[in-house]
Amino acid sequence: MHDEYDETLLFIKELGRLMDDYEKCDDREAKDEIYKDILLLSDAILQIH
Repeated sequence: MHDEYDETLLFIKELGRLMDDYEKCDDREAKDEIYKDILLLSDAILQIH
């Protein structure tokens, strides 16, 4: 259970970093790739719970 909590916390921190990158990004193609990563990570977080 503790490992699951640690993994979720790590994913949430990474999700926050990706969201910051998305907001700051001016390149449309890069922004699209960041968005895909956000969706994948969000799905991973939901699968844990």
